[in-house]
Amino acid sequence: MKPFSIIFLILVFMTLKMSAELSHTQIEKLDSTLQTWVDDQKYAGIVNLTYSNGEIVHFKAYGYKDLATQAPMKKDTIFRIYSMTKPIVSVAIMQLVEQGEIQLETPITEFIPEFKKLKVYLDGNMLEPREPITLKHLLTHTAGFSYGWTDHPVDLAYKEIDLLRNNVKGSDDFIEKVSNAPLIYHPGEKWHYSIATDLVGILVERISGMSLEEYLKQNLFDPLGMNDTGFSLPSSKKSRFSTNYRNVDDQLEVEDNFKDSHYYIEKPYQSGGGGLVSTASDYLKFAQMLLNEGLYKGKRYLEKETIALMTRDHLLDTLDDINNPWSEHSFELDNPHFGLGFKLTLVLNPNEGKYDTKQYSWNGAAGTEFWIDPVKSLINITLIQKMDSDWMLRENMEKLIY
Repeated sequence: MKPFSIIFLILVFMTLKMSAELSHTQIEKLDSTLQTWVDDQKYAGIVNLTYSNGEIVHFKAYGYKDLATQAPMKKDTIFRIYSMTKPIVSVAIMQLVEQGEIQLETPITEFIPEFKKLKVYLDGNMLEPREPITLKHLLTHTAGFSYGWTDHPVDLAYKEIDLLRNNVKGSDDFIEKVSNAPLIYHPGEKWHYSIATDLVGILVERISGMSLEEYLKQNLFDPLGMNDTGFSLPSSKKSRFSTNYRNVDDQLEVEDNFKDSHYYIEKPYQSGGGGLVSTASDYLKFAQMLLNEGLYKGKRYLEKETIALMTRDHLLDTLDDINNPWSEHSFELDNPHFGLGFKLTLVLNPNEGKYDTKQYSWNGAAGTEFWIDPVKSLINITLIQKMDSDWMLRENMEKLIY
């Protein structure tokens, strides 16, 4: 071997070694920071999983899954993932789009005729919607539905029908209740976070003829090996379930105890917007499939082109005014980009002069976070159980991971 070749190989080895040392330093900082958050009682417990360039580079549990019993948090602890259900259900409906069962521009009244009587509330008047609500409106949260979180008259109507208190008797009952409340905006007028993905889940049911859980189990959970993901939890897994807490004056108070949680009871209504429990390992399999453009272990779940469609910005061609995208009655995203079921973070590609999707992601009401970075071939999943959190977890984790 020539001396130049030997020197080159030595330099490559040294570079790889330095990279490994840097990675080790990052991991040490990550560990110490997350442990400090637990020690300071910011969170009862944390599980973090980081997957980079085809391998898991960090997977560790911190703190407790239950403070009262001091039961330690473990890597296989089961969490309420709430709105991290939404990307899964969005993938499910896009499978049906690929099969030609429904299209993005299909008016949803073809499958939910009960919504033909929906009206839009405007200054005390009930108006006809300017255009039909489509599947695309639902997936981009631009359909005009709401969640019932404010004192706006539409949200007061949502509180009256009480969709979020586990009193819905089934999907048909959910539809009947929603059909008696007005829309808060015209379809396509504003981005307004809402029950839209619950309706996507009901579309999956009505198109497939299965319950939402049956469809997800048959088409995603079983083939992906997501064995701890579902809308309820068998009592045999109680020892792995976490307690959910609520932030009250910067103190952790029990919201839902793992000992007697309502998740041990099968519900008549399966919420496509927020009903699932899962683990970091299970959600990684779903995320790997997405990062690998629809493939997981040789099985295709979505076409490459469908993943690209879901993870590009759709607000520009959906909203009335992209310069004024946000509802006045809901929280705003930190940038005006949203795909089909995902929040997007875009970055300008200087070589091509266009925006690439740097991240697609979503979170859950109990503070769970995940993002997929196709540019760096990175997945990060951070799971906690804390309602009314300060929502800084994602930002803090990005600083640690990048």
